Amino acid sequence: MRKKLPHRRPSVTRTFETTSDRYHISFGIDPEDQQAREIFIHGSKIGSDLEILLDDASIILSLALQHGLPLSQLMHSLNTDREEEGKSVLAAAIKIVEEEMTSEKGF
Repeated sequence: MRKKLPHRRPSVTRTFETTSDRYHISFGIDPEDQQAREIFIHGSKIGSDLEILLDDASIILSLALQHGLPLSQLMHSLNTDREEEGKSVLAAAIKIVEEEMTSEKGF
């Protein structure tokens, strides 16, 4: 069952770069269990196909997290049978969220 988030919640924003672009990821944290439950990825040209794809991917990632799918499972699924080993923009975003959520920082 989907976990609905409160209207006000902590969030974290980070910037990362790939070989060809710079991206910004923001993720919202559920104050009840301190878990990331939504992800927003931006960085490509406004109105581009990639921007639309990243918006759609952000929605799907957020829904997966709100239904209780762990970040580790998402990362494992993106790494399956790929030589790139999760070097996509989505994998990079998930890795950043994982790192932030496992750090000693409190939200």
